[in-house]
Amino acid sequence: MEPLDALAGAAEEHARREHQLEIGSDELALVDRILRAEAGKAAPGRVENLTACYGAWLGRLAVRRWNARWTGLDEPVPPRLIVGGIPVSPMDAIRRILLDPSAPGLGAILEKLEALAHPPSSDLAANRVAWDALADDPRFAGDPVLPEDPAAALDPWVREDGVRGKDLLCLGAGGGRHGPLHALAGANVTVVDLSERQLDLDRKIAAVRGLKLRTLRASIDALEALEPASFDLVLQPVSACYVTDVGRVYAGVARVLRPGGLYCVQHKAPASLQASHAPDYKLSHPCSDGLRLSPSSGAHREPGTVEFIHSLDALLGGLCRSGFAIEDVVEPPRADALAPAGSPGHRAWFLPPYLRIKARRL
Repeated sequence: MEPLDALAGAAEEHARREHQLEIGSDELALVDRILRAEAGKAAPGRVENLTACYGAWLGRLAVRRWNARWTGLDEPVPPRLIVGGIPVSPMDAIRRILLDPSAPGLGAILEKLEALAHPPSSDLAANRVAWDALADDPRFAGDPVLPEDPAAALDPWVREDGVRGKDLLCLGAGGGRHGPLHALAGANVTVVDLSERQLDLDRKIAAVRGLKLRTLRASIDALEALEPASFDLVLQPVSACYVTDVGRVYAGVARVLRPGGLYCVQHKAPASLQASHAPDYKLSHPCSDGLRLSPSSGAHREPGTVEFIHSLDALLGGLCRSGFAIEDVVEPPRADALAPAGSPGHRAWFLPPYLRIKARRL
């Protein structure tokens, strides 16, 4: 980070020496004036120097104002900033201003960064409402047919580790299916879900079946109510796509899982969320971690929910960086080459919809 700080300091010195302006750490209007004055006049070498210096200055402002972070410092291209989970290049933004008088100025760039750093706060409430409504949809919730031998119905990874007598967290797993099944198999189950109505199904089924389980209404990225190192196993069906930052989910799981504990999690594959539902399955969204998708009624997405794309870097690399060792990764089979075009089975032939990960807490 020291070279970037030095470059930002060089931008301040340039403004002072050649333009007699004190730009400090956040004088955007003055910096915009300097860049417009330099635009179209500087030789290529000077453009690159100004790009590096003022790009680092803009990046430093973003780090201080929005807790952004630099990434790609060892790559052969200008480093990127991660703002609200989205990658941006402040260097390239500065270069565009220097080379193109019609390019957006720093004011417009700042507005876009602000929007990335502070996504709509209503998303959590919208997803709670959507999943409350889906509690009436038998595709997503309802009384399961509990088998005589519940262990036989468990995920093979979970069954291999064993659940009897273990403390198990079903994360983002309300709806009356995961919690009761694992309680019947002998686990001490806690179910966390955003939707109270989904949790009601777990409570009702547990009462009817005489099962003991605990429920907690919370977002999957806010597990502060759970004690550290209090679980042997965390099972998480598809749910990280409903929060902006999967890293916060992983950090929370790492905190509540005991060393050596098993974490089985399933995600929606990034490419599946990027692509349209139409039979041509064209990519309609960039693979930008934390990119917000508007509510959709497509068959590959849950109606009314707000979802976020998460990159493989975040889903796999983020898991390793959070203190886990990945033991296995699979794409659950959902394809059907005989299915009609546009159907979920046909789409899955081209775009596997899920990524399932087995990880161990180090």
